[in-house]
Amino acid sequence: MENELQVLVVDSQEDSAATARMLANEGQMFQASLAASLLEALNILAGRGFDIIVSELNLPDSHGLSTFEALRLHTRNIPIVVMTTAANEQLAFAAVEHGAQDYLIKGRVTTPALTRVIRYAVARHKGTHRDSGETRNVARTIGVLGAKGGVGATTIASHLAVEFRDQALQEQAARDQTAPEQAEQKTLLVDLDANSASTAFFFQTKPEFTLADAATNLHRLDREFWAGIVSETSYGVYLLNPPGSRGYTEMPAPERVRHVVRFARNLYSLVVVDLGAPSALAMEVIQEVQNVLLVVTPHLMEMLEARRALTKLAEIGLTPDRIELVWNRVARQHANAMRAFEKAIGRNAVRSIGECTAEIESKFGDGDFLASNLPLRKDVAQLASHLLGRDTSRPTRSLMALLAHVTPRRDRTAQPPVPG
Repeated sequence: MENELQVLVVDSQEDSAATARMLANEGQMFQASLAASLLEALNILAGRGFDIIVSELNLPDSHGLSTFEALRLHTRNIPIVVMTTAANEQLAFAAVEHGAQDYLIKGRVTTPALTRVIRYAVARHKGTHRDSGETRNVARTIGVLGAKGGVGATTIASHLAVEFRDQALQEQAARDQTAPEQAEQKTLLVDLDANSASTAFFFQTKPEFTLADAATNLHRLDREFWAGIVSETSYGVYLLNPPGSRGYTEMPAPERVRHVVRFARNLYSLVVVDLGAPSALAMEVIQEVQNVLLVVTPHLMEMLEARRALTKLAEIGLTPDRIELVWNRVARQHANAMRAFEKAIGRNAVRSIGECTAEIESKFGDGDFLASNLPLRKDVAQLASHLLGRDTSRPTRSLMALLAHVTPRRDRTAQPPVPG
């Protein structure tokens, strides 16, 4: 029905079912969905919208005021009514002081009282939101996915984050005269790698905490907790360090990592997620990004894996307009193989990044991996401008135009045939 309210009830199975039955007694005025834990609630919220959340404060995986804070911080402008026992009424009142719309005491709730509280909470929240003109920032989020390991996805993701930050600073400087009240544009890089410390090394961070700490503390994840986990680098980019920067480890459940990214999107203007190679984790987190850069080098195995990745992305529902193909480590002799591959998959690469391994290794040895004078930075700058809608050149230039600036490599070995 047009006026039907979508209600998410978060409580034990028995108690949430009882609440749902009370709402069902009101006919088609309410549609209730049930969750028995905080994580289950966050999973449901990730997939659909609700008009209101009615939640017990003590759940199997979260307790007390932390439950309310986690729901509030992980949702986008959804009013919350808390439920608790009479013994915890003071806790419920504290939740109201922190922003809950109202509270209900178990054992004292009647159907009229429940429906009245829900309706008033929704109306009050809408009125407050409308009157304040409040809007919630949700970052533009770009995922960088390697066709396979070793194609340079982390290199591109790191430079892309720096370039986003630099372009944001330039834009902010240009508009300060006309709109000085606008908030600073902040860029975050999230690295999912459980076994590598590459980004931490590139940005010269020495993290005490990583993405794994954020994922295992969803119930505590607020701005203050987040500030103690994330690293602000000397490049002006914020880095959520990879779990691998604290040693070889296993990642938390993919759905938990996904919620960390959802949370981060509310705190920054731009988020770059280094997805690594295709994996169950990457496919889960990729649901939270607007655009995916699929990085591939012009060699047979990498192109085979790129085709597999494109098939998988289509299977999980990503439309072609959300996926951009980026060639990496390109030299002139790769032109035929690249042209054949693009024809085989029916799409052109949006950008081509030249072969500059020697320059990168030289800067790497000097501890200046992200140097602004690297040829790579020019290519990534154009890529960043395209993604931000500021590029004046054609996004899908001809292959020869893409290769015009590339210095030929000495190795002119013929490339193997491209999979059709």
